[in-house]
Amino acid sequence: MKALFYPRLAWDGIRKNKQMVFPYVLTCICVIAMFYILSFLSSPETVSLLPRGGDTAQLIMILGCFVIAVFSMIFLFYTNSFLIRRRATEFGLYNVLGMDKGNLAKIMTLESLITSAISIFSGLFVGITLSKLAELGLVKIIGGTITYSLRVDMDCVKITVFMYLAIFAIIWLFSLIRVSSSTTVSLLKSEQAGEKAPKANWFLGILGVVILGIAYYIAATIDNPIEAIPWFFLAVIMVIMATYLLMISGSVLLCRMLQNNKRYYYHPRHFVSVSHMVYRMKRNGAGLASIAIIATMVLVMISAASCLWFGAKDMLKKRFPGDVNFTVRFQNSDLLEEENLNNFRKTIEDFEIENNIETKTILDLPYVEVSGVIEENTLDLGYGNDELLMISKIREVCFIPLSTYNRQTRQNIVLDEGEALVFTADCSVDSDTIELISDDRTLNYRLVNPDESQFYAEEHLREVVPQIYLIIPDLNAIAKLFGETKEDGWGLMSRIWRYSIDIKNSSLSKVDYASAANTAIHNAMENDPENAGNYLVIAKERETASQDFMTVIGSLFFIGIVLSTVFVFAAVLIIYYKQISEGYEDNKRFEVMRKVGMTREEIKRSINSQLLTVFFIPLVFAGVHLSFSFPMIGKLLTLFGLYNKGLFIRTTFISYTIFAVFYALVYKVTSNVYYKIVSDAKQT
Repeated sequence: MKALFYPRLAWDGIRKNKQMVFPYVLTCICVIAMFYILSFLSSPETVSLLPRGGDTAQLIMILGCFVIAVFSMIFLFYTNSFLIRRRATEFGLYNVLGMDKGNLAKIMTLESLITSAISIFSGLFVGITLSKLAELGLVKIIGGTITYSLRVDMDCVKITVFMYLAIFAIIWLFSLIRVSSSTTVSLLKSEQAGEKAPKANWFLGILGVVILGIAYYIAATIDNPIEAIPWFFLAVIMVIMATYLLMISGSVLLCRMLQNNKRYYYHPRHFVSVSHMVYRMKRNGAGLASIAIIATMVLVMISAASCLWFGAKDMLKKRFPGDVNFTVRFQNSDLLEEENLNNFRKTIEDFEIENNIETKTILDLPYVEVSGVIEENTLDLGYGNDELLMISKIREVCFIPLSTYNRQTRQNIVLDEGEALVFTADCSVDSDTIELISDDRTLNYRLVNPDESQFYAEEHLREVVPQIYLIIPDLNAIAKLFGETKEDGWGLMSRIWRYSIDIKNSSLSKVDYASAANTAIHNAMENDPENAGNYLVIAKERETASQDFMTVIGSLFFIGIVLSTVFVFAAVLIIYYKQISEGYEDNKRFEVMRKVGMTREEIKRSINSQLLTVFFIPLVFAGVHLSFSFPMIGKLLTLFGLYNKGLFIRTTFISYTIFAVFYALVYKVTSNVYYKIVSDAKQT
């Protein structure tokens, strides 16, 4: 009987506190199941079912496992700290009744073993049950081989068990240290901690506003996508710091300001709610800040991932405009002359005639590409300049023959010597002239703006770096600028011809066409021994090339959904625990209010005023954070080739709307829990 004494106390402690323990265990089950599922999806057996690019999907799933493991450690530690604080009075009573710290350690250890065992076994059961469904979902999103055989990956089971045993062991150890280092009196009075009204800290509040303003300024003013990467992480850290400062100190300032507003404060609906908020905002501001940060993370992830997924076809069309896309790189600029390009065109046409294939030309674009640093109207194309380290000033310059531009746009524009048409993408040229510099050589162009606002080939040439498109009469001028000779090799200048076709009628598949046409071009090149080594030909078929791309985008979309689900669970749990803790704190206060004549209806109105003020602050913060981060996230999406801002606006708005509705439902459910605690009646 004595052997069952401590296990019975541990089980009774869990059972009597089920209102707090059950959500904690449910969250543990959720994160364990998600960890197993992502481990399962990263296993070689699952990767073998995926199309080309499966290795990339595997890496993304492994990174997702790492994120969930780190998040689990931080968040479960946070929620367990709440449970220990709520149970501190109970442990203090055990101490008063004669139990020493060793006895308390036994009870806490047994409770930890019980909750850990339930969480791990239930989490694995849920994970194993849903793993096949997740595999089918991933394969369906990416495209691959669907199988319906069920399996349990024992390696993933071992990794999951080991990972969460370690996490629960660390949480258990810190809980023991916390209780063991507390006195009996501090344990008994733990729930009364924080009753003293906090003082408004203007310095921290103003500091939070300043940090947040700087972060918003950074996010709103970054133009270069490459430059946005390091600044993005700095801005994220600053936003997190500022949010906590504003929620902890700024919220106290807000309550003090409301108290000073006599017309607002001395109103039956607001008086009690504001008075209660003053006492708790300093301590619970961190919880509200956590909700705001998690909500922002969810919105950023789901909106960005959704935008990439729904914009994938558009990105593919720009990256691969035709069914088959040829990219030919030349060693010397004179090979870009029309006579030489006609030889390539004729080789492809002869191949199509021989195989009775009908095609349509989608893109026919020769150009020279080089990078440089811009300063006012001067573009330094040399790479010996330290200014190249100034990423914001780097420009990608594409030189395109005037004859090509006229042919594609069906115009007959004539340029005098030294003139050039100019177009830009993600930058501007605010001068009538531009000077190109390469070492000690210079070339000047007078810029002529045509009656068009967009360059016809911008969507096919668009790069991460801001671009300048110069339409010039003769590409040889650029070769002379660089002092190009046949002995210079491939050099710093890219000489490219892009040729894309759609297949209208063919006995060959698109894959076979690309392979056979590529072979025909190489055979023709061998008959020209003088220039045979001066070409590099790549033929890409859209359907096959898109598999790698869709694998990456689909994996990001899938992992975005999974991580968003985990973070939403975390936000819900924080809100739930805040409602419970504040309900128990306010129970005695509202009991006094009822005794002095406050009716149930007045209590309801006061509670609604209080909860609406407090719990919708994080949603407002998340919306503001998302709005200011929009330009920077948009720039980062261009790294994937997504330039459709309209799509990003729509997905972001829809994501925020859905999340706001869900947040309101969570508020409604948890506010009923709060009201039940403080008044022993459900809110109607």
